[in-house]
Amino acid sequence: MATQELPAAAPRPLRAFDVHVHLFPAMLARFIWKWFEGNAWQIRHKPAPEETFDLLARYGIERMVGLCYTHQPGVAGMLNDFMAEMVAAHPGRLVGFGTVLPGEEGFEDELRRALGELHLSGIKIHCHVQKIAPDDDRMLPVFDTLAETGKVLQIHCGPVSESKAHKSEIDELCAVPRFVRAMRRTPNLKVIVPHIGYDEVQLYLDMLDEFPNLYLDTAMAIGGYRVARGEALPDVRPLAMTRYEKGQKPRLPEPWKPALEQLVPQIMERPDRFLFGTDFPNLPYDPDLEMRELERYLPGDVLNKVLWDNAAKLFGPAERENPT
Repeated sequence: MATQELPAAAPRPLRAFDVHVHLFPAMLARFIWKWFEGNAWQIRHKPAPEETFDLLARYGIERMVGLCYTHQPGVAGMLNDFMAEMVAAHPGRLVGFGTVLPGEEGFEDELRRALGELHLSGIKIHCHVQKIAPDDDRMLPVFDTLAETGKVLQIHCGPVSESKAHKSEIDELCAVPRFVRAMRRTPNLKVIVPHIGYDEVQLYLDMLDEFPNLYLDTAMAIGGYRVARGEALPDVRPLAMTRYEKGQKPRLPEPWKPALEQLVPQIMERPDRFLFGTDFPNLPYDPDLEMRELERYLPGDVLNKVLWDNAAKLFGPAERENPT
């Protein structure tokens, strides 16, 4: 698999720690890209797993969290082994997350193996794909084990999906009260919700007051959805420094469009709780597009926190690469 050729004169790279990079074995990656290109958008870069690191480095992404997930029984162990091998090959660049399929036979043993024997740094759960709600009883071991070990849950539980085929099911699985109920059992658990919880943005922003270790990643929420839909990004500076009323769902211009006038002021209000993410490689644009948007709208100290400092604090210093 070869990525498309990079532009000859790329913009000056910022230094970034990307907490939302998908790493799958090549065959599975091809299936995922085929789904996107049949149902959503064309994929801009299609790197082999080993090509991902040098490619992202050219855009200023020095460290990353690698994510994988399974939606069928019997696959989690293979994916976790794959991720552990990638971390071993790139310890200074990659923070590896494992996955489990809650409810399948032996998943609790695999959960403990991923976090213990394989030394993975967290677990990825995708509520849409895995058809499981955050407060499902099958999720209890995931929340409890991560809380006990001090590791991180990355849970895609926002209801926005490009697929409309199962919208009612997605809305049911991803209802905000279900996430709140799960979090209140383990309120100190370290959790990352991607895409700033799209499209229940304000409700997730308000949760930052209650849960001290809840983080929101920016993947596709700072303009990326609009570009994916073929729109140009406007320059809406200066932004009105106002917040929506607590608990009020924002009136987005239309589905998948970010409300920058809402997001940017709230990032500046809680600069320690946002993490830069891209959703690479499942993108129709280059991985620095939203870095440029964040650079346009955030002051330097806040920008550095979102792009690097917050993730570095959450995951700790990079390990040294193996000597060659």
